[in-house]
Amino acid sequence: MSLRTRLRSLDVLSNDDLRAWEELAKSSAASVPFLHPGFVLAAARWLTPGAPPIVLSIERGDTLIGLTCLQRRAANLFVPVPHWRAYRHQHAFQSGVLHLPGEAADVAGAIASRMRGGTLRDRAIVWHNVAGDGELWSALRDQAGMAWTQTALSQRPVLRRHPDDVPAAARVRTATAKDLRRRLRRLQERGDVSLRILQGVDADAAAAMRHLTLEDAGWKGERGSSMLASEGERAFFLELVPRLTRSGGMVFVETLCGDQVVASSSNLYLGNGLSGFKTGWDPGFAASSPGKLNEWHLLQALDRQWPDLALFDSQAHATSYMAELLPDRQPMVSGILHTGRMHRIAVAGMRALRPLAYRLGHDD
Repeated sequence: MSLRTRLRSLDVLSNDDLRAWEELAKSSAASVPFLHPGFVLAAARWLTPGAPPIVLSIERGDTLIGLTCLQRRAANLFVPVPHWRAYRHQHAFQSGVLHLPGEAADVAGAIASRMRGGTLRDRAIVWHNVAGDGELWSALRDQAGMAWTQTALSQRPVLRRHPDDVPAAARVRTATAKDLRRRLRRLQERGDVSLRILQGVDADAAAAMRHLTLEDAGWKGERGSSMLASEGERAFFLELVPRLTRSGGMVFVETLCGDQVVASSSNLYLGNGLSGFKTGWDPGFAASSPGKLNEWHLLQALDRQWPDLALFDSQAHATSYMAELLPDRQPMVSGILHTGRMHRIAVAGMRALRPLAYRLGHDD
């Protein structure tokens, strides 16, 4: 059966379309939580009202087998022709394509076919932080006529399920675990320490507000970069939580000292993957590093809480403290996928101007 690709705005999608999208997100072979429909809808309303995402779907008959979200971009110093960009905003730490297991090659082929035969804009897509070793990504770059111009490469701290089922907490480096036990004892001097994991109906508005308050209490609040400091970002998060809670997709992890929550992290659960999102802690307990302790406590609970979990993705930089806790690395690549002689010449010709483009904010 032949494949069909469609580009549609969010406002024309039916409830059936949204349900199919959510089911694809849950069963996708590639875990990209920022492409969950609940995440995209909340972000489109509050974070990118002037640059709405366009949904690219790949269907076989009545079955949705692949999907991503794109934004229209004008020619700039980064890509000097009209083009698409994977949907991006300040809280999307990864892009990619959702696809059913076993469908990577066909989904990649459908996207490449559309790029080769489409408009001038269709012939270039800018991607940011794509899992560089993903099955679909490899298939897409290998399609006939496709060229890839890489602009960034990083190594993200992650934890993959160990083939011998070694517990997650046991894989933390010895020196790091020793330091964390010392900080835990310091925190225990101020009260009994416990962990609370909130998922499903327990990940409610009260947990969301505790999380926002703690994120705002530290350096992000001082710099005005916390979600609570921005009306739009606050509204985005408070809409996101109930959208994801219905399917168990939002997870709050809290460390308590006595009855007081001293650290909170928000995490996105999708398929067989868990991704970190935001963290916050009480600066009054800074000597005990409660944020770091909170992540360590989460690692200790992973195997019990989600026995089938295949991946915990920190969504953090390689220099983050998460690099001390998570032993594995996920290569993340950014760049321009393009096709056709004109685009190849245009993209290559702008290489020397790329530093200037970054300084001017044309990072695409």
